Amino acid sequence: MFEDGVVPSKPTSGYDNEEMPDSVPLQNQGAVPVIVRLVDDVHGEHYRPAEARRWNRTHVMVALRDVHPDTGRRKDRLAWLRAEDMHRVLRAADVTRR
Repeated sequence: MFEDGVVPSKPTSGYDNEEMPDSVPLQNQGAVPVIVRLVDDVHGEHYRPAEARRWNRTHVMVALRDVHPDTGRRKDRLAWLRAEDMHRVLRAADVTRR
């Protein structure tokens, strides 16, 4: 559950393409390996491995693994992304060359 048991109504991960869906499942539905398209100020558009934890018809909540550089401790960053930003297999046609 989210902090204080409240589901946030706006994006919290810092990615420009994060988007909260209208309704969210209350529990995790699995831990499916995916590759996600992310957009931020540091890397621009890029792809990272993640785990799909919750989903509905239009959106997927993913966990992105962050490891603290000094302690090595793992902390997952959660983000809701549109379903079209998810890939189980990343094909060359899925990536636009620049």
